[in-house]
Amino acid sequence: MPAKIRDSITAEEFGYPSNVLSLIRLALVGPTVYYLIRDEGTEKALAVIVLGMATDALDGPLARRRGEVSELGKLIDPIADKLTLDGVAIALSMKRGFPWWVTNLLLARDAAILMGATLIFRETTEITTSIYAGKLTTAMLTVVLLLYILNARRWGRLMLNATLIPFAISWVQYGIRYWQWLHGTEE
Repeated sequence: MPAKIRDSITAEEFGYPSNVLSLIRLALVGPTVYYLIRDEGTEKALAVIVLGMATDALDGPLARRRGEVSELGKLIDPIADKLTLDGVAIALSMKRGFPWWVTNLLLARDAAILMGATLIFRETTEITTSIYAGKLTTAMLTVVLLLYILNARRWGRLMLNATLIPFAISWVQYGIRYWQWLHGTEE
């Protein structure tokens, strides 16, 4: 772990209940993907996904209520979200007809976000936060992926078309954020 990351996170933060929930969500990525690629794993995958969604719904409010908003939480929460969505999208593209082009766009966007955030952090030790269009994309994409898991492809495809709007907006907004940071004009 680079010194700047190590210096910005305290050992105490690993014990915060909200961060424990985010770490659990990270640990659930593997089982989720495993069950999704198995022929008879749908019910187990859904159970693991529901557990992950519950941890995601609880971690932020819990951190704010307890006054434990931390650098570790700001780091692992969006990574857990991205790894979960990316893993599920890959598994569904492999097994359930989810469009590979969407999965590839999602992977490219998330890789670009993580690289940009890493570069910004290396220079400023500031952990960048999600933007509204990114959060909306995550929420809508979660619904799309659940529809594909439930073999409701027609509805999933319709919802996917609607999801492409905030998805495209998030690409642009994250690009602008990084461009502004590069040129020292960020707000």
